[in-house]
Amino acid sequence: MTVPDFDETRLELARVLASDEFRKAERRSRLLKFLVERALDGNGSHVKEYVLGLEVFEKPPDYDPRIDPVVRIEMGRVRKGLAKYYDGPGRHNRVRIEFPKGRYAPLFLEVERTKEPGHRSFLSGRHQLLTLTLVLVSALGLGIWYLTKHNAGTGTAAELCVKARAFWNKRTPEALRTGLALYQQAVRQAPRYAPAYAGQALSYAVMATNSELPAAEFSRHAVDAANEAMALDPNSAEAHAALGLVAWAVDSDWETAERELTTAVKLDPTFATAHQWRALSLLYVGQAQEASNELERALAIDPSSMPLRAADGMVSYYAREYDKTIEKARKMLESDPSFREAHLMLGMALEAKHDFAAAEREFQTVALASDGDGEGPARLARLYALTGATEKSEKILGELLTTRPDRYVDPYQITFIYTGMGRKTEALDWLTKAVRQRTAATIKVDPVVDPLRSEPAFGRLLAELHLN
Repeated sequence: MTVPDFDETRLELARVLASDEFRKAERRSRLLKFLVERALDGNGSHVKEYVLGLEVFEKPPDYDPRIDPVVRIEMGRVRKGLAKYYDGPGRHNRVRIEFPKGRYAPLFLEVERTKEPGHRSFLSGRHQLLTLTLVLVSALGLGIWYLTKHNAGTGTAAELCVKARAFWNKRTPEALRTGLALYQQAVRQAPRYAPAYAGQALSYAVMATNSELPAAEFSRHAVDAANEAMALDPNSAEAHAALGLVAWAVDSDWETAERELTTAVKLDPTFATAHQWRALSLLYVGQAQEASNELERALAIDPSSMPLRAADGMVSYYAREYDKTIEKARKMLESDPSFREAHLMLGMALEAKHDFAAAEREFQTVALASDGDGEGPARLARLYALTGATEKSEKILGELLTTRPDRYVDPYQITFIYTGMGRKTEALDWLTKAVRQRTAATIKVDPVVDPLRSEPAFGRLLAELHLN
């Protein structure tokens, strides 16, 4: 290996960005381009994770890499994409771009090959330009061929969407990821099939609001997919519903949420989830009776829906009607003993009634049923704090705050751990992070933040969410 010159490296970057591994992955390509160009400018060794969050992924100034792993996740995808590219179409390239593990500064390497006498070791500048042009034209041609070939029929895409919707209805982290992958496959099969984009919008919207992933990051994907769906079908109730969920749950734009969700239920009065999300938006601004009425409409449409029944249970919980919450949760578990949200809701209500041993069993179940989110462990940490098991609580808190590239920890979850510990200053600090990261839509009605309500800072946070 030798070090290639500046122009060779830029040509190689262009080839990589035109490859299948990067051409359709906008975030991955943006990160790779930024890091390579920084290195070529002589600034590669000074790039930090915080800087990448701000400059590449447009994070706010209070971005905290410890709880938002987007840079590490995308960096891992860059490394995997490069490895796949150099194992495949780029295996004969003279120049290679590599990122040693744990570093954001790339290495530029030129492979020295044994040549026959008289064989030139470098392409001329003109031939380099021709090679790059052919790479880009080939990529464009393949893209046009793909769209033409897969635009003919939507039968397979429709079947994929049916399967995806079944997974989406389960609402577990694993099922949501599976459903999203199926919707994405449907888009590849039929790029002008509106329901596939609408399904992606619904998936991203739910994933952005369930504390599994950074809300602001994935809500943008939901909005983009919803807009794609409505460009193809302006009457897509699912797309309007996704926009409505993002509006109140992520953007605290309650007026837009009301408009979009009202539109969704008008376009499809039988779309029970749109009624559910409208009910929750009403609940979180303090209109509990209106929320209950809306959920009655939803349950009349689909009385067996577990997500709808869970939302109905949360209306009781936020109204501090804990016995009623427990009754609703146990009825759900009679129907589906594995339903994670019912265990979570039951644990929360039992904790509120100081039945801590029973609550611990439910939160343990939630933790075992979770994959990639911190809800179960965070609830256990809060419970241990409330019962004086300080060492257990601190241990879980430390694990949640330890940086891991495969986990996003919602700062709102850290908030309710600190409220359980009675540490108001830290709780308000993390609640502020949750508001800024758009994961605190429930604070007007949530019992776990009751100890903070008398603090002036709490009132300011309510105003920031347009909830006062």
